[in-house]
Amino acid sequence: CKVAASAVGESYGYGFVHYETEEAAKQAIERVNGMQIGEKTVQVGRFVKRSEREKPDITNYTNLYVKCFPSEWDEAKVNEEFAKYGPITSTAFRTDPKGRNFAFVNFEKTEDAQKCVEEMHMKEMRTEEQIKADEEAGKEEEVGPDGHPGSKLYAQRAQSKQERLAAVTGASSEKPAGVNLYVKNLDETIDDAGLKELFEKFGSVTSVAAPKDDKGKCKGFGFVCFGTPDEATKAVTEMHLKVVKGKPLYVGLAEKREQRQERLRQRYQGGMEGAMGKGGGKGGKGGDDDDDDEEGGGGGGMGGMDMEAMMKMLGKGGGKG
Repeated sequence: CKVAASAVGESYGYGFVHYETEEAAKQAIERVNGMQIGEKTVQVGRFVKRSEREKPDITNYTNLYVKCFPSEWDEAKVNEEFAKYGPITSTAFRTDPKGRNFAFVNFEKTEDAQKCVEEMHMKEMRTEEQIKADEEAGKEEEVGPDGHPGSKLYAQRAQSKQERLAAVTGASSEKPAGVNLYVKNLDETIDDAGLKELFEKFGSVTSVAAPKDDKGKCKGFGFVCFGTPDEATKAVTEMHLKVVKGKPLYVGLAEKREQRQERLRQRYQGGMEGAMGKGGGKGGKGGDDDDDDEEGGGGGGMGGMDMEAMMKMLGKGGGKG
């Protein structure tokens, strides 16, 4: 038996029971399906593999799920932005438990909804001032659990409840972790096709995104999603620091905000511990990479410093040599 639940133990309202014989399973369905338990009517049926389920029509739709828009947007603003693409029959504006706004926008015509997705999905939501401030602060793009960058508008076909449940139950097996890469220091001439061309030799590229500015030039970063972790790992190994159009690329796994915060916390903690350890007075050995964690934590060593930080340091002239 298994009850599907979230990471904090909250039940999703469904589960699985595996019987030893087909006859026992049939009897359970006959006896329990439709039974009233408490205030709810239980539904019991045979489990159907995802590959055998009826596929939804993903080309004929009018309802869009929209998120990652500015916090100051209200329902009226959402309507104003999306009505540019055609008549809207309804808009549902909601806020999740974390205080993040999202909406469902239903168009009258399928072609209007499709045009909206084509032009609005991945649209930059930050102002030029915000973008400049983030760049000056060296702030990396934040990505959500689905790999979508937080500063880009999300506008896609709204999924049914059954599709969302299927995504929850199948996510761990059908979309493994470690397949979405974050790439930065891209040349301004790179577009989606060019980004895909750079990485497709390492495996099956399922999606790419190289956001553009108002002038149609690449903003210097992008995302590449592979079919398997092995393909993504190979791409990182081969492409990180590779010079493309005169610029050394940064290629690494796209991280959720929580993952990046934890990594930075551990790096900071490791650096503090190293500064108080045996490298404190002499600057550590600063020798082979294998020894950095133990010996490179002092003033002149490399403890707690990754390759990106080293590149930045060297670019500014480094130390005294």
